[in-house]
Amino acid sequence: MKSFFADPDMGLIGLLFFFIFFCVVIMWTFRPGAKKFYQDQAQIPLSDKESES
Repeated sequence: MKSFFADPDMGLIGLLFFFIFFCVVIMWTFRPGAKKFYQDQAQIPLSDKESES
């Protein structure tokens, strides 16, 4: 197990994995169809409707 963490290629693979993951999250957040969803969610605290819980 110690040799797994000492492998220099694992650091590069981990860096690439998290960079790609970060790019996917950014693309998912700013996709064209998400604007209406985020605007609707932003209005929830301002609505006068009672919560059903």
